[in-house]
Amino acid sequence: MTELRKSIVSVTDMAKLVGLSRQRFGQLVRQGVFPSPDRDDTSGRPLYNSEKQQQCLLVRQTHTGINGKPILFYSKRRDTGAKRVTTQAKTRKADATIIQQLSELGIHVTVKEVETASAELFPAGTSSVGSEVRLKTLFLHFRRKNRSDVQR
Repeated sequence: MTELRKSIVSVTDMAKLVGLSRQRFGQLVRQGVFPSPDRDDTSGRPLYNSEKQQQCLLVRQTHTGINGKPILFYSKRRDTGAKRVTTQAKTRKADATIIQQLSELGIHVTVKEVETASAELFPAGTSSVGSEVRLKTLFLHFRRKNRSDVQR
């Protein structure tokens, strides 16, 4: 079991010790999964003494709340923010290139139109589709669409 370092900790520190956000930890306290904090006599601040810290850590380790009910905890999320930004930046750059190429071919479209058409034409995504194939497919799509718009 995790060794305690402090005789008392704040609610925020207790949430961190069990690997949860303060908000989620508070929800689980209200549900009776974790024990409620004690209050400091002077300030009224909620605190966890060493005994309650041990109870919280035991709940986390055994996946059984102090109310006797089993509780599942999700694994911590991996930080994917940087990867997501990189992917979005690559997609924007590819879309800008496609828009420029379509414009040179006489098809004038917006980013939104390219995104919508790409989602429709490539439901599995465009990562495995070559840029030439994507350009040709989008060109034919918009050309057909423009012809049907003119004929109406």
